[in-house]
Amino acid sequence: MSEDEIEGSDSNPPDDASDGIEFTTPAVDDASGYGLSMTLLGGVLLALAYYGYLAVSTVGFGAVPEPFYVLALALLFVVELFRSPGYDGEALVRAVAFTAVYGGLVVFAIKGGAYLFERPEAALEGFVGVTVLAVSIVVAALAYFLFLAVLKPSLSDER
Repeated sequence: MSEDEIEGSDSNPPDDASDGIEFTTPAVDDASGYGLSMTLLGGVLLALAYYGYLAVSTVGFGAVPEPFYVLALALLFVVELFRSPGYDGEALVRAVAFTAVYGGLVVFAIKGGAYLFERPEAALEGFVGVTVLAVSIVVAALAYFLFLAVLKPSLSDER
């Protein structure tokens, strides 16, 4: 071994059980403004998507013509793709995953919005809409929390 290799080596090599990846608890600083905004938006979309699911199961799809759904998906994909810090395969996978999750929510939310426009009593009777919104925001917050707790540390440790 040369002196350069010895100087750059780690004096405490990782044990075999962790394979060199160390998981850490996310800090408050890990929750970005963008992530919190997308969590809130995701909660609202999830609530509307619930009513979209009700609409699809009772009256079928077709709130707006299909090309507009494709346009919404394309816009989500392009915005997330160019928002990524790097232009590599990871950015492409991230954009596809973002489009799949938020795109599905947007498609069902559009249908849910049209359904509630035609039948507002579906959300207003007994204040059911408030309960649906509250549950949706909690589900979106839990999803973001799991992202920060599970995926974010493993992604940052691989770099």
